Amino acid sequence: MSTPLPTLPAGPAAAACCPPSTALDAALDAERLAALAKALAEPVRVHILDVLRRHGEPLCQCELVPLFDIPQSTLSHHVNKLVKAGLVEVERRHKWAYYSVSPAALEELTAWLS
Repeated sequence: MSTPLPTLPAGPAAAACCPPSTALDAALDAERLAALAKALAEPVRVHILDVLRRHGEPLCQCELVPLFDIPQSTLSHHVNKLVKAGLVEVERRHKWAYYSVSPAALEELTAWLS
């Protein structure tokens, strides 16, 4: 047989609690930031974004494939998630796709995190 849990005295009513010391930021685009965070929820996507950010120039997908131990189709899937979120820009050159970090998205993330 288990011992019953002790009953705690009731705390103060919600109206008696102190008001919040801060407020929601009306200018915050929470939907947009959540979409960016969702796109970065996979470690491989964080690595892809980091490689592109450090490279500084558009990078051909054929140069990305050897960096990751995943099939090219899986890499394309992850890159496309970053493109759809607006974190990565794609430029088509004949049959090749070149990827680079979107400066606007990077500024957006940096501004929010700082």
